[in-house]
Amino acid sequence: MRLLLFYRTLQYLPAAQVRARLRLLVKRRWRRLFGTKFSPPKMEARAHQPLWTGLNFAPRDPARIARAQAIAENRFSFLEKDRKYEGEVDWHDATVPQLWRYHLHYFDYVLDLALAGEFATFKRLVQSWLRGNVQLVGDGWHPYTVSLRAVNWCHAMLAFQRELDQDSAFRTELVRAIAGHVRFVYNNLELDVRGNHLLENLRALIWGGIVFGEERWLKRGMELLETEVATQVLPDGCHFERAPGYHLIVLRDLLEIRLFLQRNRTSPAWLDEAVSRMLEFLKRITGPEDRLPLFKDTVLSRDFPPSELLALRTFYRALVQWNEPVPEPPKLIAPILPSGWVIARDPRAFIVADYGKPCPDELPAHAHADMFSYELTIDGKPCIVDSGVFEYSGLWRNKFRGTAAHNTVEVNDQNQSEVWGSFRVARRAKPKNVRWLALDGWYGVEGEHDGYERLRTPVTHRRTLLWRDGLLLVVDELLGDGSVRAKSRIHCHPENAQDVTKVTVFGTRAVKEEQGWYSERFGEKREAPVLLLEASGPMPLVFGYCVARGTAVAVTREPSGELTIEEPSGAIHTVTVPRP
Repeated sequence: MRLLLFYRTLQYLPAAQVRARLRLLVKRRWRRLFGTKFSPPKMEARAHQPLWTGLNFAPRDPARIARAQAIAENRFSFLEKDRKYEGEVDWHDATVPQLWRYHLHYFDYVLDLALAGEFATFKRLVQSWLRGNVQLVGDGWHPYTVSLRAVNWCHAMLAFQRELDQDSAFRTELVRAIAGHVRFVYNNLELDVRGNHLLENLRALIWGGIVFGEERWLKRGMELLETEVATQVLPDGCHFERAPGYHLIVLRDLLEIRLFLQRNRTSPAWLDEAVSRMLEFLKRITGPEDRLPLFKDTVLSRDFPPSELLALRTFYRALVQWNEPVPEPPKLIAPILPSGWVIARDPRAFIVADYGKPCPDELPAHAHADMFSYELTIDGKPCIVDSGVFEYSGLWRNKFRGTAAHNTVEVNDQNQSEVWGSFRVARRAKPKNVRWLALDGWYGVEGEHDGYERLRTPVTHRRTLLWRDGLLLVVDELLGDGSVRAKSRIHCHPENAQDVTKVTVFGTRAVKEEQGWYSERFGEKREAPVLLLEASGPMPLVFGYCVARGTAVAVTREPSGELTIEEPSGAIHTVTVPRP
């Protein structure tokens, strides 16, 4: 079965990407077989303008100081998991998840150490890392972790400039190690993965090219960056993985690259324009209280909320230095964006619905089986939510990626798209016939997908979302020949949903509540109520529900397809969902 899934996954990948993957696998096997060791080149850093000069840091931020003091005691906290090492740091700790080890290798805590004046801790950790990662194998030599660490050590080189001037031996050791890191990245670009991984590689090349005056690194980085930005930033500004959390990560990287180029060379117009579009999209998709919707592999960050970019405050104020204003998002109804997102807001409600592809063909790593899912925020409170993502590997990851973890329809207990192996997707649902609707005061979207057409009894799922005056109407139609079993789930926020919204169903009487899970951050999950609607019978099968603010409404469906919605106030709305 796994071989069949693997074959179906490979069918989506370009031949060049497969060849790049094979080359990197051969290189890794070669280094492991022959015990290749890190041999940093004898290079010197050149004068350059650092990224952080003039940025408005709070010099004694208590949270940063506390983190730095913990790290000075060898206490590390990533992904809601703490670890303390006695003596030498275990850079290959097998008792923690791989993503946790990645964070350990990133050295993202450099800024905390710099603000706390912890030069001795930084020096100790760098030398410990170099002793513990002599051979070019393991997580520390993954091109992604190398890329992040190289730039962070560049930041430290200038943040601790005075101390390094007094410790020339360590300065030489650090500078040569950084040069060796960038050279490694140059020879091991993640052309097999692309996405944000490759962008991190290119960020390291651009940094190294400027810091060391290596034009070949800079030229390669800029050429590939232009190609990737043209591919990865869609016309509406959305990152092509369509995961809001990764959109934020990529935007942050491009902002930093843009500022670093401005300070040391020039920033090209294509980069300026792409960053502006990405900022506009971020403003569109960010809800009240700076909350990102949790689609795909999005997690909410305590340390880096979207407001750092949206409000342009704290240290990111200086990263956005262009004069043109960032447009405000539409206040009322927005049509379907080119990326497939449907985003609508009024003074009391905020709706985001996913009518786009689950992932780029060449990059399925962060995809979920979540087509036609949505999130609903009422009066600033997230009510109907995506489940999020709990971990990056294992049983729980598979559960959170599955269709049952999203606000959409599961047919015959199957996922819409064949998510498997933590980061892979075999056969994938494709949206079709997606269109914008305006019906007698109702606005919304209608579309179909073919994810269930692969079943023994092929099924086309059509979903219509309509809203007006605080009402959200969800109509699901299962089309085909034969009988079908369907489950539609409504995932409620653990705290808000049941007090703020009321759900009325139609087309089925099989409604019950089950326990679900809600995970805003890696390694942290809470029980959350899920409303489960079940329907079965011959197709076409039509059922759905209406979400109202505060008080339940009555919904009647006529044989003609017309729906009548009666509010407690006596107001009556009728709508006929379009038929083919």
